[in-house]
Amino acid sequence: MIAVLIAAALAASDALSPSVAELRGRPFSDVVTLLGGSSNPTPSIRLIGTRGAVEIYPLQQLTPPSSEDQVCEVRLERPDAPSVTSTSFQSPTAPGGYHRIAAVYVVVRNGVVAEILNPPIRPPVVRREGEGSDRFLRRWMSEDPDPWLSVSPGRLPLSDADGFLERRPDLAAPGEAVIRRRCRPRTTGASYPNGFDHSGLLQGLSLLPLVWRLPALNHQRRTAQVQGAALYGSLAVGALLPGGGAGFAERHRGVRRYWDAQDPTYEILSIDMGAEPSRNLARMNAAALVGVREGRIVWLADGEGAASLGLLTAICIDASRRLGASRPGCSDTGYFRP
Repeated sequence: MIAVLIAAALAASDALSPSVAELRGRPFSDVVTLLGGSSNPTPSIRLIGTRGAVEIYPLQQLTPPSSEDQVCEVRLERPDAPSVTSTSFQSPTAPGGYHRIAAVYVVVRNGVVAEILNPPIRPPVVRREGEGSDRFLRRWMSEDPDPWLSVSPGRLPLSDADGFLERRPDLAAPGEAVIRRRCRPRTTGASYPNGFDHSGLLQGLSLLPLVWRLPALNHQRRTAQVQGAALYGSLAVGALLPGGGAGFAERHRGVRRYWDAQDPTYEILSIDMGAEPSRNLARMNAAALVGVREGRIVWLADGEGAASLGLLTAICIDASRRLGASRPGCSDTGYFRP
């Protein structure tokens, strides 16, 4: 019975299947109407491009929101993919899908869809003969990442604005790929025998000596979330920052400044966007990014766009193409913290 319900939900969800080629070159408003999304979507990235204003939207945002009893996601599939397969949901490498990352973005230039982005998946890291688990894991996390929004490894991302569209044609989704919205019934959380989670209790006990830090950490998360959103919302592409990026960072708490040694007129500011209060003791706040050239804002990227489009990762990649503590805020494994 459950399988029948899932199949019915999936069948109803993928009735509309436009191809990537059909969307390229069309007015953005027509694409939003075709996909059934909001009439006023918010871009994850706004920038001053080489040929006009550019906005980048998550494809998911241009489709109808999920209902209360369903979870829906948008993915690219081959034209001959089965119309109903529960295994294809939420898996970019499943049958019918493409071997590319799950995130799909729509690039709009001067009101027209210029490209559909879906970068290829990073090649797997092969374990070497005799290599220990710890060494392999560290190499797997740091070796040979692809800073595709940077002109070269070690450089700050988006220094050439939308130049990546011409520089990296492999980032474009295949023209024949079709866009399908897959839905499944929403499930409830995991249940435990007699309503008790023994593993959760043990984990909680192991962290008990550090629990005293949690209230202060949650207060910091929430404060940064409110203040960061207000600060980011006050900025606009094209605006001049008094004192440039350095002056802006000095005036505002939670802001870091990065500069490009090979391009001294270009810099990036990170804004601490906080996080929802939780029981997690790890500091994993979101970060929005601001691109500045000669003291003027040339692009803005919200927390979601900065993370899923690899901007934060690019900041932590050095010239030898390794992830690590190459800049302030980067961990030794290349995780960015604002």
